[in-house]
Amino acid sequence: MIRELGPPDLCHIVKTHSSNRNEPDIGSYHHVLGVDTSSSASLAAYINSLQYSLNESPGWFGASNGWKITSGTYCSYNAFSNVDLRVQIKIPGGVDAYIVTVLGERKEVTDELWRECQVSSLLRAILLSDSLAYSVTGLRRVTPVGGPRDESKVIEALMQQFWNGWSLGSNAETQMISTAKNFLADGIQKYFYGAGRYADFAAEILAPLAYAPLGGQQSPARTSVDFKGVDPEVASMLADCYLEGDEEVQAVRVMHQALKIKPSCYPLLYIQSEFLRRKKQLESALTIARMAVKYAPSEFHAWAKLAEIYIDSKDFKRALLTLNACPMYTFVGRDMPRVPPPRRINYPVKSDILADYNLGESFGNSTHGPVPSNSRSSIDSDAPGYAEEMAQNESSDILRLSAPTLNGTFAHAYRFLSSIFGMVGWDELLMLRSQVFVMEEEYRNSAVPGIAVDDEVEEEEEEGDDHLPLSALRERALSESQQEGESKPDTETNGHLAAEAEALEAQEPQEAHDAQETQEAQSEAVLEDKPMVDSQEDAPEPEAESEQKAAELEQESNAEAQEEAKTESEPVKEAAPAQPSKGKKNKKKNKGKKAQEPVQPEQASKEQPEQKEQLDEDQSVAETEKANGEVADKTIASMSEKMENVSLSDNDDHEGNKENSHENDPPADSAVAATSDVAPESPFEPVAAPQVAVFEAKDKEPAGANNADHVDSATDRDDESQIRLGDAKVVRKRLCERWLDNLIMMLFEDLRAYTAWRSRMHNLRATGQQVTYTYTQAEWEALGELALRLHRPSEAKEAFEYALAIRFSARAWVRLLEMYVGKHADAQKEEHIRYEGVPPPLPLNSNDSLMMALDAIVWLSVYNDRWYNNMVYPNPVCESVVRLVKVHGLSKVRNSLVSMNLKVPVFNIVKGYLEFAEKFDVVGAKW
Repeated sequence: MIRELGPPDLCHIVKTHSSNRNEPDIGSYHHVLGVDTSSSASLAAYINSLQYSLNESPGWFGASNGWKITSGTYCSYNAFSNVDLRVQIKIPGGVDAYIVTVLGERKEVTDELWRECQVSSLLRAILLSDSLAYSVTGLRRVTPVGGPRDESKVIEALMQQFWNGWSLGSNAETQMISTAKNFLADGIQKYFYGAGRYADFAAEILAPLAYAPLGGQQSPARTSVDFKGVDPEVASMLADCYLEGDEEVQAVRVMHQALKIKPSCYPLLYIQSEFLRRKKQLESALTIARMAVKYAPSEFHAWAKLAEIYIDSKDFKRALLTLNACPMYTFVGRDMPRVPPPRRINYPVKSDILADYNLGESFGNSTHGPVPSNSRSSIDSDAPGYAEEMAQNESSDILRLSAPTLNGTFAHAYRFLSSIFGMVGWDELLMLRSQVFVMEEEYRNSAVPGIAVDDEVEEEEEEGDDHLPLSALRERALSESQQEGESKPDTETNGHLAAEAEALEAQEPQEAHDAQETQEAQSEAVLEDKPMVDSQEDAPEPEAESEQKAAELEQESNAEAQEEAKTESEPVKEAAPAQPSKGKKNKKKNKGKKAQEPVQPEQASKEQPEQKEQLDEDQSVAETEKANGEVADKTIASMSEKMENVSLSDNDDHEGNKENSHENDPPADSAVAATSDVAPESPFEPVAAPQVAVFEAKDKEPAGANNADHVDSATDRDDESQIRLGDAKVVRKRLCERWLDNLIMMLFEDLRAYTAWRSRMHNLRATGQQVTYTYTQAEWEALGELALRLHRPSEAKEAFEYALAIRFSARAWVRLLEMYVGKHADAQKEEHIRYEGVPPPLPLNSNDSLMMALDAIVWLSVYNDRWYNNMVYPNPVCESVVRLVKVHGLSKVRNSLVSMNLKVPVFNIVKGYLEFAEKFDVVGAKW
């Protein structure tokens, strides 16, 4: 099933040997990106160009091969209509074009289908232009737009299909597909942004669309005063284009007028908050970002922008809470072609170009000459063998790190975590995490509010069971009597227990209702800052009266135990002395249960004087204690369930305060005492259950702001977020998402690998040992990516240079080229300021930076030509050339390239990038 734009176009050709009739026909296919699919004539021209390439020297089968193409079929997927366009070409002969639907039906091709197919193919060529991010066996890339004339036709087709872009879907980081959030908008934006052509993008596409009615025909661009756009999302793209092109006044005017039409437009609020963040207006940016989260709570980018602003404001606690609340989406990869495995793969080599460049592969017995004067060596004779290197890679821990596999929203979240780590350090990050999230030990110990599971309780259990409440002792005695009655049936005992259970069931609803009313009264007392019963010391009863009642209750229980020992049946008498002597091991096993199991208090009953009272009175007291114990257990279970189901949103502050008051209620024994007007002593201290963590708001809404504009999220709280119970301060925490815990563990693994790497490098340099072959080339590349993830570009540059010292690596050259053209300039400046001993970054306008960038461009151009990547633009290499032209000017870049004394084929490849900059008049092309 095709999920996105579809796979690359497929071209199948049939070759026939002209001189040898006995040779069977050979069929071959390849994938292609960038071919013009606007008509059958353009596709026939492409098939015909393949025939000419057979006669090139060197060609597919040599200079005189005798093979000719007799027919070909070109297949292209139409992502708008979900059909497949097929064009069959016969040489010589005619052209047959038709559509194949999902059901396999064949239909005629209309002009609208041709236009849709053209736009679909163009978007695939733009969005899949990075060869490192998307690689398919047998893929060829060609330039989709050859010049300004071709571009005007493409722009016309894009504008006609712009309002249908939502049907294409969106990337994995966008939840709601809209006019400004889809593959068509992303493709157009990437095409113009990569070349720095912001003014052309705004004037030729966005302004006509923004000033035209929705879905209607485009109209000429009007002045901003006559703004009549009915879709503010297009205005958000226009404002962003103005901001990137340093037209801030125009951007602010567009945002202001578009927000008048739709104040709740999420893309507009997102662009506005980013603009304020760049201007260091963090308080205003925070207010706008909260509004964006409110109007688009399911969009990851809205939450990510809010977290980014918190990080810039140094409010790391709120940043972690916001990051924890981000909606995360499953990453959906690009569509890959589904074809049978080929019988044979043939990649013809243009050895005349590769004669001076060793790309890490051997080409027969040909010897490789010297590399250009400014180019560093691509291979070392002292490098270890391939088999040895592969064996070391299989056992390498560096290549098994999990962070490089992150994609989509999870990769964004990891970058935020690494940013926080870079600012505060690992120890402070762990401290912040423990302050805002419920830790595992806290959650385990607070599983039953009112019962603390620690070593002190275990020691008390070992001493005996006399410290347990009377209700717990009575419950254990009854449960043991029931178990013993099942093993040795006795009619009298079973009847007695059944009658007792019926009495308890009849009394249970009333007792539960009374206990619930007591808890609600205590909760209201907490919310109103009224005094409430927190422990036995704060009970409203006098101490003497409380002790007297406890003594009376204990005497009644002892009397009941003595009476039962004399009157009840024999099985119950034999079961009584079996329980009190339990081993230490069994007590440890029962320590973590939600309710303490009572023990038969036989030893305690022997020490008390015998009292003779009526059996019915003893039974009523026992039933009351039993009911109260069950009510307390249900109260404990309900509070434990509330603690486990902590709400991750702040929708109702009243419910949060009420839940907090329940969690700070007295323990189970105190609840029994409050119900039965008896307060027995209890050795346990109440443990507050974990709640949602909140902090004092540093940023207040302006006076007169509507309270409904506040974001109901983890970060929108006020000073009522903390509740005091006596002198104890309740800190409300949030449960950490599992994916965030995994990201923190990935960050820990990266830090451990990074620390080991830097320690080993320090030791090797201190002892004067060889550094280059300490790691394999794959390990050096992984270490370079690791340093980039941790915002250490200087060390990443060092690792990529060591990788190139072993063998050619396209990934290492691409990363170095990004540093040479200033893509990581901000990270390099922060690293120089934050860490001692880091050298300052090389200025972008220096000659050394220009020559190193051209060196990388030459190597990558040869590599692209080797693997049939003839796409001039969009191309990461061409984007780097455009950056150099913007900084140094086209004339200086061209003269520097000539000074490298490159061979003509290599110079012609690189010259194509400079011609693109000149044709489309990028910044710096005229000087």
